Amino acid sequence: MTLLPRIRIPLSWVEWLGWRGLIHRPRFLCVDVSEAPLEGEIKPNLVYREVRKSYPKWAHFVCPRCGEHIQVPIAASAENWRISVDWLNRPTLAPSIWETETCGAHFVVQRGNLLWCSD
Repeated sequence: MTLLPRIRIPLSWVEWLGWRGLIHRPRFLCVDVSEAPLEGEIKPNLVYREVRKSYPKWAHFVCPRCGEHIQVPIAASAENWRISVDWLNRPTLAPSIWETETCGAHFVVQRGNLLWCSD
């Protein structure tokens, strides 16, 4: 069982630093939420980490190719995906995401950056 790290700077600070050009703003930043976001509320540049009782359960984000809502299980009991978030709120999802139901997008999110996989 992994408890969430406590030391991260606020997301608004990361956005401000990126807007000022002091840091590179990656494609994705992570925000913790207590329940799944509604379809119309998901922003395309955020990964929503659903956290319940200090444990991560799901990651929600928008497909970078077709815009569909993707959710992957990240609970400790899940065998597939893991998520880590650094102090700048940059998520890393492992292994790769392959959206087989809609557009066929195959990609990795690493330190907030989008890396396309060659198939």
